[in-house]
Amino acid sequence: MERNDRVELTCIYCGFLLSVEDEPILSIDTPTSKGSSEKLNHVLVTDDSKFTRRIIKDLLMEKDLADVVLEFENGLELTSAFAKLIAEGKSVDVAIIDINMPVMDGLTAAKIIRSIESQNGIPRMPIAFFSSVKADDNLRNQMDLLAPANYVNKGADPDPDKLAERVEHLLSYFMQMIR
Repeated sequence: MERNDRVELTCIYCGFLLSVEDEPILSIDTPTSKGSSEKLNHVLVTDDSKFTRRIIKDLLMEKDLADVVLEFENGLELTSAFAKLIAEGKSVDVAIIDINMPVMDGLTAAKIIRSIESQNGIPRMPIAFFSSVKADDNLRNQMDLLAPANYVNKGADPDPDKLAERVEHLLSYFMQMIR
């Protein structure tokens, strides 16, 4: 929507302002298609824990599994960036999202992502919920509605090596999906 000599991007799901064109959220010069079926192009990592985001990003980059890994602290930042990438004609391969976050939780963000995909006629990307929230029937039902979606528990152990193991499990799942 154009307003006051600027282009505003609003969420079609909730009407919330996501981006203003004269203040770009992102500027990424990357190809819009995968160079290889073994490597992810854009991966969006959203977690309110900087430590967790860093472990996921480092593993993706160290193992050369992704070209671009973008980190976000909450669901609002994620949905704003996703909308911006789609508006720029870029593809996003995977989103790894925590469920409990400030500002906007992961399930709400995932619903907005699905709405943006639907409105733009693009295929649904895989979403991984990487969270310490217990996977109950309600969460399973939500994931069915948001499919393709998967859940991996972060676990309660603060040991970085154990967290890295769970992240590697999650990444191997996604690499199998894109083959």
